[in-house]
Amino acid sequence: MKTFKLQAVLLIIFPCFIGLNAYAQLSGQVGEFSNLPQSVYANPALQPAGKLNFGIPALSGFYAEHSNNWFRPMRDLSGDSGGNTTIDGATILNNIDKEAVTMAASSIELLHAGVKFGKHYVHFRAAERARMGVAIPRDVFVLGVYGNVGHSEFSDNTANFDGLRVNGIHYREYVLGYSIDLGKWQAGIAAKYLYGMECIKTEESSLELRTDPTTYTMSTNGSFRVNTSGVYGSFTPGATSIHQNMGNYIAGLNNNGFGADIGTVYKPTEKLSINLAFNDLGFITWREDVANYGTDDASFAFNGVDLTEFIFTTGSGFNDALDEEVEQLLSELEDVYGFERTEESFTTTLDGYARLGASYQVVDGKLGRGKLWSNAMYGLNQYGLPLRISGGYNQSFWNIFEASMHITTQQGAGTFFGGGIVMRGGPLQLWCMVENMRMASLTRVTITDSDQQKKASILYPENSGDLRFHFGLNLIFGDKEKEAKSKPMHR
Repeated sequence: MKTFKLQAVLLIIFPCFIGLNAYAQLSGQVGEFSNLPQSVYANPALQPAGKLNFGIPALSGFYAEHSNNWFRPMRDLSGDSGGNTTIDGATILNNIDKEAVTMAASSIELLHAGVKFGKHYVHFRAAERARMGVAIPRDVFVLGVYGNVGHSEFSDNTANFDGLRVNGIHYREYVLGYSIDLGKWQAGIAAKYLYGMECIKTEESSLELRTDPTTYTMSTNGSFRVNTSGVYGSFTPGATSIHQNMGNYIAGLNNNGFGADIGTVYKPTEKLSINLAFNDLGFITWREDVANYGTDDASFAFNGVDLTEFIFTTGSGFNDALDEEVEQLLSELEDVYGFERTEESFTTTLDGYARLGASYQVVDGKLGRGKLWSNAMYGLNQYGLPLRISGGYNQSFWNIFEASMHITTQQGAGTFFGGGIVMRGGPLQLWCMVENMRMASLTRVTITDSDQQKKASILYPENSGDLRFHFGLNLIFGDKEKEAKSKPMHR
């Protein structure tokens, strides 16, 4: 029974705390800065202005993302005259469409180097990437706010938990990219070797909970399956964790995969540019420390807990009797669902997405250049990136400073204003981008237990629909602007 409880905590509770997925896509403005080597993340066909580009190891590109489509502290927390603040469940429920999704992602670029020769550009990069996401169907919140009985809330008194899932991944990618400039056309590809480290993947989830309107007996049906790699050994007593041997963990695991980015750029005129890319196409096969759990028939009838034998028992007697009832219930669940670990390898795909963009140069003066731009990104997988559209303006001053302001709207997350800068002193280049200018506006949320003895406080963004932040340091050489084309001589 202890093993079953630990597995339940691992598969259900633990990911919620460490994740709070992320799609791990970049900001809409990456790819719009001509002097930025990391523009190849947006489209491998893009060629940065520098002839030699080097990222400062582990500092050239840091990325963090967090978003949720259901919780806003200023909207969903309400206070009373006594100074107590509670969560307004009805308000939260009114703002959830089909599911509540909370996501987080981060990446660190370990290495980046690129060189331009003639019409060709070659670059190499390596990055550590992680993401985690939790999706909770709307009926789970309805159940919590209104209970499990009521014809007005559930059709046939059945709560639908279809789509309940936890997805998380941690991997490293090694990338070799190449692009060629053919005048009006540019084409590029980035080939990737993927090295998996940890993974939690909800393979299937179609659970339902029905309450009999007469007897109030609750029954479940459906199926679910969760696959994990690199997690079981760390949370199971006596098991071997992949983290015990750090040398093997860093470079010796047998979780391998491959991927690619493919892109093209078309310039019908000198000022107009159109680009299209398909990024993060790939897969990883997981073979290390695999633990898979699930059932194809989650049928179970729960008739309640009989309290008559110990309802008047006090102290430890009541606790022991209740624990015995819970142990019996868990034992029945384990027998019915058959929560047994299997170790078959499994394959996951990356959260690939398509990116379509265009820009038009509107300023070309002695001080610099300015352009209007827009792009749209959309996920290629079932639970991939919702439609995200950005539009903005970039202004550069020589090759020393470039700034951007833009607006982004994302399905289910709202509309946000963002900005970015790329500046340099000598060969050192600093770049920073923010997707939501209001990301620094925080609310302190204090959680207090029922007896007012324990408190925990966290700072949380007031508007967390879409928060993304980029930062990096590069070394750029040989990026002077091309001289203007010589004019015809007149006699």
